[in-house]
Amino acid sequence: MPPRSTRKVSALELEKERLERELQWRVDELERERTFLRTVVDSSRALFCVLDHDGCIVRFNDALARLNGRVDDASTRGKPFWEVFVAPREGLDVERRLSAEDGIEHESAFRSRAGGIALVAWSKRHVVDAQGRRQVLVSGVDVTQLRREQEELRASRARIVQAADSARHRIERDLHDGAQQRLVSLSLALRLARKALDEGRTAEASEQLKSIETELADALSELRELARGIHPAVLTDRGLPDALETLAVRSTVPVEVECAPEERFSPQVEAAVYYVVAEGLTNVAKYALARVASVRVFRDNGCVVAEIEDDGAGGADAGRGSGLRGLADRVEALSGELSVVSPRGGPTILRATIPA
Repeated sequence: MPPRSTRKVSALELEKERLERELQWRVDELERERTFLRTVVDSSRALFCVLDHDGCIVRFNDALARLNGRVDDASTRGKPFWEVFVAPREGLDVERRLSAEDGIEHESAFRSRAGGIALVAWSKRHVVDAQGRRQVLVSGVDVTQLRREQEELRASRARIVQAADSARHRIERDLHDGAQQRLVSLSLALRLARKALDEGRTAEASEQLKSIETELADALSELRELARGIHPAVLTDRGLPDALETLAVRSTVPVEVECAPEERFSPQVEAAVYYVVAEGLTNVAKYALARVASVRVFRDNGCVVAEIEDDGAGGADAGRGSGLRGLADRVEALSGELSVVSPRGGPTILRATIPA
């Protein structure tokens, strides 16, 4: 039988081995947890960077590396955050903001790949690392595209307001120069006819009334034409198929309406489709040098799609001219999209997709 001291040593060795295995298991578990957290942080689209108390880089995630083009290694660690990631003109401002309160959102210009600039909304918060050292976590998101879209939206709204003002002034001018002047003339003619009747000159009064009748018909025709420019009555009364056929008949280029849904949509959607087709056919007649054109309106995946195609010279540019830009504003106001495909030599296809 082994001595008691020997049995005691063996028990201690077994306990030591058990504790070592448990310690290794806990170390492995912590490493797995660390790897998991690192994977989560690197998979995020948010930008993260850990700084020391002097504002120098400790480490940063893949999203910030992709934005900036720099690598998280010895070439960046230990350098001031604002020198590596922030646009030079805003470096001092960001350095100052890092001393502000935690949780305040800032927006600054960051360096991006190939010398570009990205707008980043960011904030910072003090944290403590595993060794108990105080550090700063900077987190943010690239808002460059968002700000660009907001600016485009503001510009679109301004153009819509300007277009509405211009349309109102045009209507006022047309009423003043056209229908109003006709009505003033008719008023004078009626007074002359009444005077002729009072004086017994019935033949003269009869001729004057015939002339007044003709003038009234012309005035009504002019008012109808003006009203059609505001909103086409045929669209309200009979829907898209008849309204599009009317546009096709008026076009100086032969137009075939290949398809148009009989169902009715909201007035806003129908008006947008109508004016897309009207402007598209106007552009075909003015610029395309086309022999024929076609119009297709159909449902597709919950949207109404309008296509105007011509066999002209091609080379159309949606960015030129206020007509297509105004149409794009109208379509985008309904959460739709306007596009032009127009290779040199044609054909050209103007396409509007509008949620129904």
